[in-house]
Amino acid sequence: MAEKKKDVRQINQENREKWEKQKFDTKLIRAGEDPYPETSYSIRTPIYATKSYTYSSLSELLANRYFYSRTENPTLFALDKKLAILHGGERAISVASGMAAVHLACSSVLQKRIERLSPNRIKKFFPQTNPDKIPNMIIHTNQYTGSYRLFTRIYPQMGIETKSINMCDLSEVKKAINNQTKLIFIETPANPTVDILDIQECANLIHEVGGKCIVDNTWASPALQLPMELGADLVVESLTKYINGHGDCLGGAIIGADNNIRNIRYFWLETQGQVLSPFNAWLILRGVRTLSIRMAQHSLNAMKVAQYLEKHPKVLKVAYPGLESHPNHKLAKKQMSDFGGMIGFELKSEDASKKFIEVLKLIKVGVSLGDTTSLIEYTSFMTGVDLAKWERKSMNISNTHFRFSVGLEDPDDLIDDLSQALAQL
Repeated sequence: MAEKKKDVRQINQENREKWEKQKFDTKLIRAGEDPYPETSYSIRTPIYATKSYTYSSLSELLANRYFYSRTENPTLFALDKKLAILHGGERAISVASGMAAVHLACSSVLQKRIERLSPNRIKKFFPQTNPDKIPNMIIHTNQYTGSYRLFTRIYPQMGIETKSINMCDLSEVKKAINNQTKLIFIETPANPTVDILDIQECANLIHEVGGKCIVDNTWASPALQLPMELGADLVVESLTKYINGHGDCLGGAIIGADNNIRNIRYFWLETQGQVLSPFNAWLILRGVRTLSIRMAQHSLNAMKVAQYLEKHPKVLKVAYPGLESHPNHKLAKKQMSDFGGMIGFELKSEDASKKFIEVLKLIKVGVSLGDTTSLIEYTSFMTGVDLAKWERKSMNISNTHFRFSVGLEDPDDLIDDLSQALAQL
């Protein structure tokens, strides 16, 4: 008699049990790929460039877990298993981009999943039929602009109220929560001002009303911060950034409990089709294996650069969670194992700022972050360009603000470049 094929839940459980006693760096290299079970024990996960899977009979098809690559692909599954184990979650799902991860995760919490209803019965789910019960979500005043656009310009049209508050003040968070609050969305460290938010306390507050806590962990990565250990229900990551780390592809991920991720995979992802390509999954698998050593060096470099900037007379303000001057330094020290590679800083005038960005030599001007190459942006003219002046002001983004993703070059060379640029102001 043929051996009964294990279902995906059993495989995931065995995979977690296999690695739960191992240290993070061992999981990083080996989890999900040791050896890769879908091949003849290849040391590296292959790229499964296929749209579908064929079987000799219907019974064989029903006994297997691969049907169509919009929801199942062996290359993606290897990445999913690794990410779930690294974050301490039950399951993970990799998707096309960080914004796809944010939208799918939030959709799964904020919107009802309507099943097989005729059009006339669906009308009762329209928000205008129940104006007193419009769901709301809470976000921090300072927010990555892509997420901010989604939450404030798209979701209101879907009948969802977004409350933007200063989440550094927990009394403000508590005051904003009511019985219709379905979700609190935390991005920490926050993009681009490097605010640090208290994951555990915010999760506790939203759980009191039965809501969910979603944490965008992109700036920290699982190497530096594990939001699920602090009470998060779902974690989203832009795999494009530190997890891949090499600036050569896009990707996103959602990590959480088994039932939540299955719902996202087989309803929200299948419906919206924001699928990661197998080739990008392979690149991310290749990149993530060095995450720990990269994050350690990013953190070392950023600390040295931040200390230099903080002492420079032409720099008005520096925000880096590793500096004792950061208002949430103690909180960062409590919930992060190190402080990462992102710095926010401001110069004293717009004229100086505009000249500074033009005279850098080694440091590259560009959007995105988390690369081996250092990248700097003049925030109000780059990722903040589509924000109104009042929006930038409400986010504490000044007209002299820079977001600096400190790369893996020698920090002394980066400081030399900053020094020569500042000397010309």
